[in-house]
Amino acid sequence: MNILLIGPLPPLRGGISDFNYELLKDLVKTQNVQALSFHYLYPKFLFPGKSQLSKKVTIDFKIKKINPYNPLDYINALNHIRKIKPEKIISTHWNPIFSISFAILNYLSSNSIEKIGILHNVKSHEPLFLDNLFFRFYLNSLNKAVFLSNFTKKQVDNLTKINSLSLFHPFPKLNQKLINRNDALLERKLDPEKKYLLHFGIIRKYKGLEILLKSLKKALEKNKLIHLIIAGEFYENIKKYQKLIDELDIQNNITIENSFIHESDFFKWFSMADFIIQTNTSATQSGITALSIYFEKIMITTASGGIRETLNEKNSFICQKNTDSISLKILEACESNNEKKTYELKKLKKSLNWDRFSNNLINFIK
Repeated sequence: MNILLIGPLPPLRGGISDFNYELLKDLVKTQNVQALSFHYLYPKFLFPGKSQLSKKVTIDFKIKKINPYNPLDYINALNHIRKIKPEKIISTHWNPIFSISFAILNYLSSNSIEKIGILHNVKSHEPLFLDNLFFRFYLNSLNKAVFLSNFTKKQVDNLTKINSLSLFHPFPKLNQKLINRNDALLERKLDPEKKYLLHFGIIRKYKGLEILLKSLKKALEKNKLIHLIIAGEFYENIKKYQKLIDELDIQNNITIENSFIHESDFFKWFSMADFIIQTNTSATQSGITALSIYFEKIMITTASGGIRETLNEKNSFICQKNTDSISLKILEACESNNEKKTYELKKLKKSLNWDRFSNNLINFIK
């Protein structure tokens, strides 16, 4: 098939860019694929992080780029689409702000081109007033939709009866191996005798770090050897969390790395962790969950949204969104023999690979 993939790609950083990169690499094995990305995702004054770019090296592949905030660039993009004449346009949706960009390109492209959406999210984790309007505008531009969880699919089923398929969030192709836990900890001058929880990825309100800190305080009352590693760039005011840490008097049991963790360094952080902790107050599915499965690390998680379709008590520790439940599961995890959960996690890993995802996707859009 002659396919145009539209969405962020490296060197733009972030989980959606990484997902599109893996999808592009898989599709080009069997299909004629071209890509359309963006010069940047957010105007500098709106972007809460330090940089929108990563160090990731892309495959040897020419990628057309547009400025999503420049109307003239859409004209150039539409002329490009007319020139390459794709049979299918696949857009990868995650944020209602970009619903408009994808919808414009879909609506103004030839009706003979089938438009497919891969929907990571339906609703924003931090919703804005016009989100629903923007999303419906995009949804109506599609002929088919692919979801990464049944949870997300049900949200759209309430809006429209579009031809759709529910798949899963595949774990990444990192080609990385964990190093010795104790060596990794000693490199960061951390005590190997403690139990380490890793809270990984960009810090935003819905990630539930505040409730995690309060839960850690409760857990430490019964087990002083628990230590929390927070690794990821803060998109919120870090001072708010530092103040809470001081008020709870848990600063000796916390390590903070306030920076964007590049893909090449993922293994270092996961090597240190005894458990990955994810206390999201909302979610659809999660790249962090997929990473944890890839590294075969057991999760302590609120399993919000579609995450519960992948994780359960057989392979994880599932908690409610309150401090009592989270602290109890932290203690249970640290005191349990978790061989059975690790075994179940390895079984799960075999079913969530990119080959299976890509084959299902191609068969659906043919």
